[in-house]
Amino acid sequence: MLKKIVQKTVDLLLLLIVALLIIWFMISQPLFTVSKEIKCAKLINPKDLNQSVYEMVEKFDGRVYDDLKVLDATASYIYSKFSEQGAEVHYQNYELEGLLEEDKYQYKNVIANFKGREHCEDGVRIVGAHYDTFDGMAGANDNTSGVAGLLAMAKVLKMQPPRCDVQLVAYTLEEPPAFRTTRMGSYIHAKQLSEQGVKVKYLLVLETIGFYSSEPNSQNYPVPIMNWYYPKEANFVALVSNFANIFTVREVKSAMQSSGIHLPVYSINAPTFIPGVDFSDHRNYWEFDIPSVMVTDTAFYRSDNYHTENDTPDTLDYDRMAEVIEAVVRLVRE
Repeated sequence: MLKKIVQKTVDLLLLLIVALLIIWFMISQPLFTVSKEIKCAKLINPKDLNQSVYEMVEKFDGRVYDDLKVLDATASYIYSKFSEQGAEVHYQNYELEGLLEEDKYQYKNVIANFKGREHCEDGVRIVGAHYDTFDGMAGANDNTSGVAGLLAMAKVLKMQPPRCDVQLVAYTLEEPPAFRTTRMGSYIHAKQLSEQGVKVKYLLVLETIGFYSSEPNSQNYPVPIMNWYYPKEANFVALVSNFANIFTVREVKSAMQSSGIHLPVYSINAPTFIPGVDFSDHRNYWEFDIPSVMVTDTAFYRSDNYHTENDTPDTLDYDRMAEVIEAVVRLVRE
């Protein structure tokens, strides 16, 4: 009798261990291959990112939902930068009623298309970032850093055309009061892709990609148990998505780790009740079954500057930020 009880207990423990390993694997998407040192010319210059961030912060102060003049000027700036790189550029205009009193106002995403050298059956590669900021703050990291990344990518795609079609999108209205509503620019973009039947290989959202620290315990997490696996230093970039995009995250993570950068790449696939998993534009594509992943430095989980007046250009690490964009642009080019 005792032997049977012991055997059942052992069996249950083994099942529990296996279940925990499966959950850990699904959430963290570990890769067991060793990244090779790739000796190749760097495509992204940190100075270009620095210049773009400083220029946008200085020229377009207060990129908020109720300052249409500044938002339009920002969109025009991004449009001209994309055009300089030979992209096919257009505005995606849409009207909202009730966001500003009871009148209708027009907002716009900026979309740049780079034609691929080949026709790829698996669909277009899309990278996006929002250009509005929170409550009139400078928003150097949130999310001027992401837009600077788009502009740097456009420069590379002009010099080295991608194998497949690539689309870069600068969204409006990610921040409150549009946040997590159908008024977000990314929702409008996702809905149109779905309605037009556009096939998308994957969509990456650049969200706060410029803040890093090697100080002990500089990285925090929404769930304490995450400290057991993820770093305690804020010296990595993260890929974030839901469980439906496990294979997409795994593919993107493998490609970024194999791109020759030194910056560690971690990932998490988790349900949206984990705070932060759906806190950006990538969330809107899930509704339309478009594979989407957020590329982020984890924002408020490592930086006290988030959504404050201290989110300024001098606080960003442009060298590490360049590594993130280096990995992303090498991924979408292939």
